Parts: sequence; structure tokens; C-alpha cells
Amino acid sequence: MLSKKGKPGREAGETAPPCSSRTGSRSFPASRAAQQSRNKKSRHERPFIRSDASVPFSPGRSRRKGKSVVQTTEEKICWAGLDWGGEKHAVCVVDDAGEPRDAFDAPHTVEGLETLAARLRQHPGLAGVAVETSRGLAITKLLAVGLAVYPVNPKVAKAWRDGWKAASPKSDAFDALVLADGLRHRRALLRPLAPGDVRARELALLCADEVRLIQERTALVNQLRAALKEYHPTALEWFSDWTSPAAWDFVLMFPGPEALAGASRKRLFGFLKTHGIGLTPKWEERVRLVKDAVRWPQDPAAAGAKQFLAQALARQLRTLEASLREYRDRIESAFDDHPDAGLFASLPGAGPKLAPRLLASFDGRRGECDSAESFQKISGVVPVTRRSGKQYHVMFRRACDKRFRASLHKFAECSIRFCPWAAAFYQQATAKGQSHALAVRNLAAKWVKIIFRMMTENTPYDESRYLASLARHNSPLLTHPAFVERM
Repeated sequence: MLSKKGKPGREAGETAPPCSSRTGSRSFPASRAAQQSRNKKSRHERPFIRSDASVPFSPGRSRRKGKSVVQTTEEKICWAGLDWGGEKHAVCVVDDAGEPRDAFDAPHTVEGLETLAARLRQHPGLAGVAVETSRGLAITKLLAVGLAVYPVNPKVAKAWRDGWKAASPKSDAFDALVLADGLRHRRALLRPLAPGDVRARELALLCADEVRLIQERTALVNQLRAALKEYHPTALEWFSDWTSPAAWDFVLMFPGPEALAGASRKRLFGFLKTHGIGLTPKWEERVRLVKDAVRWPQDPAAAGAKQFLAQALARQLRTLEASLREYRDRIESAFDDHPDAGLFASLPGAGPKLAPRLLASFDGRRGECDSAESFQKISGVVPVTRRSGKQYHVMFRRACDKRFRASLHKFAECSIRFCPWAAAFYQQATAKGQSHALAVRNLAAKWVKIIFRMMTENTPYDESRYLASLARHNSPLLTHPAFVERM
């Protein structure tokens, strides 16, 4: 039977159950009441945290007369965002509901950093500080006072900012607010910055700075070659490797075509002998043809200016090379003092240059990577997959640690010459149509698994052990011609 509103009504003669004054005229079927009773959670299962489980929870006031409510742990938590800068840092603190508690600017001075740390410490429930970097004096100060620092990728922070408003406003104070609120919502996806061992961090910084200096040397070499090409092409024909100090000394000793053409054979042979270059037929031919240096057309203005530039670049390269030798000595010393040096020194093809870089990369990511797959993704040696509907794309992973990927790529490439199964893996991959870069990256992904196992078990690389593992799995690498001919 339906009522006027289309709802089920009572049959004729059916009486309504008695109702209390609190429930009014509402009634529930017996089955629904039983279901609610079964679904009712105990006070220990409810989605809030209470410091004293013996006190019943009630918002506002306690059920016990005259007793105030016990505050939850979550109500005391707050989060901070720091938009760092070269002259000042913008800071914003929000509570666990997203409401701003504090906002201020701190100058990048000694007193400013002290004020920054002291003001953040005034919030006892501060659970973390989000910032778009993982290094710097401001970060060092926050870690020194015991605050949890969460580094955020700038691309992620930009996505958080774009998600706030369609206009995507930009200001230091707003960026600090976005970082604080983003940390409040997505802290489970972030990892706090761990200070780590001083020796390991020093090794990582030394390796990173050495790479930057090598890149600067490459830039200077390219400038030197460009300058010589404009007025002294004969000098370029003498050396194929312009990262060699002998090439720079050649420019300093024979800066122009006239100086080279006027040099005697005795002086030229003496230069070669001083730099350890043997008198092969190739070099004797170059000495014989030095008179042709002046046959190139010359622009007096360009020759004078570019000759001065070439000598200046050669002197810079000499100075930079001396600094790189000092860096190399310091890196080797720091590497020998590291407890995991033996693990990475055992890798075939790593050598004294790549082994410290690999150690610094793996050790620096140890806190945020708990599996070999995590190391593969953060180093960029495995692709990224994108699915949408019926579309499926496997793409090159660009969001990664570029220096980590470069070190692994170079190591995997060197291991081909020193490791038989690596050579077989590379040739097998290229035979399937993979490019050189893709085959080397796939080989690097395989090495990441091996290195992760070495770090987990604290055991150096053992070629025989890995070959035994390949034999147990009937790997086709053991029957590949490239492997057989090297064994």
C-alpha cells in the first residue's frame, strides 16, 4: 500500500510501534536496526586519535559535566612552506585544517636565519617544512635546529600552484602558502631530507663539482677551436684531442701561423719530445708541412684579436686542469675513506673516476629508494609508461637525476669492454634493432639490480656468482658468440 507521497504505508489494522519523545514519529525496520548495530564501531576504531582512550569523545564539551574536551593530536599539527631566495625567504605556516597561522619574510643574513629558525620553533606542532631545494644555508640551519625538511621538485610545486587558481598567480608569499598546504595534503608522497654522513655528502659534492669543471673545460676547448679556425687552421691539424695539455702548450708556444712556420725542426722535435710524443711518420709529416701554415689567407685584424683570445683560453685551460687534478686527488681520498668503497671498486669497468660517482649517486639516494626499481626510475634508465583509454605509450624518462643517469650510462658503456656477459647483452640488444643509447640504458638497468643486491648484502661484485645465476635461469647470454669468444 502506498501513501499519498508514494511511500509504503501500513496495512489496514496495522499499528505503529511506540515512539519515544527523542525519536518522534521515526521508525526503523528491525533488519535495518540490526545492520546499524553490526556496523557500529567501537571507540577505539573511530577515525580520530585521542591521547586518553578512557575518556569518551565529544566535540565541544565532554559528556561528563564540567570536563573540557581532550584535544586530538591532529589538531596540534601544523605545516610550513619556505619559498627560498637569494636575498630573503618567504615563510607560511598553516594548521592541519589549512588555515594560515603565521606568515613572514626572513632576510638571508646570519640574523635572518636565526630569526627564521626561532620563529618556526615557536610552533610546537610543526611537523615539516616544504622547500623547493635540498641544499643551501637556510636548509642547513633548519636541519641544525631539528626541523623536518621536505624537498619538493619545482615542477611538482608548479603543479600545486596551478591547481589553486585558474589565473595561476605568482608571488613569494603565495608560493610559501602553496608549499605548506601541499605538504599538508601530500606528505605521504614526500620524504624528509636526511642529513646523512658528512663524508658521503662531501664525496657527492666533490663529484658534482668535478663534473661541472669538466663541462667548463669542454666549453673552453670549443671556444679555443673556434678561435683557431678563424686564423690558424694548421694548429687544428696537429692535434685531434684538444683536452690534452700538449695542445694548449702548442698554442702558447706557436700562437700564430708566422710563429709556427718560422720554427726550426729542432724546436718542433724538442716540443714533441718534451710532451712525450713519439716521432712517428705522422708527426714527421706534420713537421715537414709547417711552412704551409702561412699559405692560408689572413685578416690582420682578426689574426691579432683571435691570437690574443687563443692564448688567454689556453692559459685558462692550464689553470683549470691543475684544479681538476687537485679535485681528483681529493675525490680518491674521500672515496677510499668511505665504508662502501670496496663494493663499487669491484665493478668491472668503473675505474677510479666512475666508481666514486656511482657510490655518491647510490649512497645519496639510499634514504628515498627502497628497491632496485626505485633506483632505476630515479636514475632514468627505465622508460615511463603512459596509458589513456586505448592509447599506450612508452617514453624516454626525462624527469630524473641527470648526473646519476650520465654516470650509469658511462659505466654500462665501459663494462661492455671488461665484462663478457655485458658485451653479449649489448650485442643481443642491438641485434634486435635497439639503438646504441637504448641498449646501453637497458644494460644500465640490469647493473642497477646487481648493485642494489650488492648494497643490500654488503658484498662486492662476484662475476662467477652472477654467471652461476644466469646458468640456473638458462640465460641465452651464456651461449651468445660475444660471450663465448671472451671466455
